[in-house]
Amino acid sequence: MSAVFTKIKEHKKFFQRKSQVFLIYGFLLALMIVSGFMNQYFFTAGNFKNLVTTSLPYILAAFGQTLVIITGGIDLSIGSIVSVANVICAALMNQSFGGFMAGITTAIAAGIAVGAVNGILITKGMIQPIIVTLATQTAVSGAALAILNAPGGTTNFNFAKAMSGKFAGIPVPLLLLIIVTVCMWILLNKTRFGTSVYAIGGNEDAAYSTGINVGRRKIAVYIISGFLSALAGIFLASQMYSGDPRVGVNLTMTSITTVVVGGTALSGGKGGIIGTLSGVFILVIINNLLNLINVSSFYQYVLQGGILILAISIGSIKTRRL
Repeated sequence: MSAVFTKIKEHKKFFQRKSQVFLIYGFLLALMIVSGFMNQYFFTAGNFKNLVTTSLPYILAAFGQTLVIITGGIDLSIGSIVSVANVICAALMNQSFGGFMAGITTAIAAGIAVGAVNGILITKGMIQPIIVTLATQTAVSGAALAILNAPGGTTNFNFAKAMSGKFAGIPVPLLLLIIVTVCMWILLNKTRFGTSVYAIGGNEDAAYSTGINVGRRKIAVYIISGFLSALAGIFLASQMYSGDPRVGVNLTMTSITTVVVGGTALSGGKGGIIGTLSGVFILVIINNLLNLINVSSFYQYVLQGGILILAISIGSIKTRRL
């Protein structure tokens, strides 16, 4: 009997810890039902494919932001990394295999390099993440404009076609979403690295006293964020068949909003990519609904800000109660 009560207590604690995630997925389900009533084509395979394709760059950027915020930091350079990776692809890619590989590898290297610079300046220079990433955001945005000062360039046609096609009967964007989500979930929940990330966000001094190399872990987190942001830029280049130095401008704000909506605390030490996933889909579906009823995109940004304020308020109220 005691074993049964123990199991019940464990399940109760689990549901209490994940209450915000369950709540947000409940809201996502309700939102999907409302969308289905408003648009008869919402629950079609074609629309779900479009939804995944639209969401994938936001998901990649938001996953990187999730790791950073769990450590108690913030990455304001995500959008600029997306932009610079995007224009690098457009500038270097061509129909030859060499150009195709040069575009991808250079874009990824640029994302990793910016992430490493962020991490090193934050840890070795003892500078606040918001200051460092704001500075790199400005510098990298300038680099993107220097590479391509207006929308243009071309991406490899075969690469772009492959990214919008299917592999083993599964749409490539959906396959990429599944692979990245599974890898990130395993990294955060089933490895020592993930445990140390949560420990640093919960109490950095305590994490250091247990033998965790806090500086090295933080640098790795910002590198992963830069890498995922670069992947988002590459994917956008394949969808656009060209580049745009301003394509990532709104991704930084969106990544923060979706991460917080998904239950990750800005104070650090709490959250995860499963909640972030729901946050992205909620924001994308809401924007689609607003487009259906012809609401200006400017008001969509106002709504994003309102959602972020609401999510932060709810999180702070829950923290005080605990």
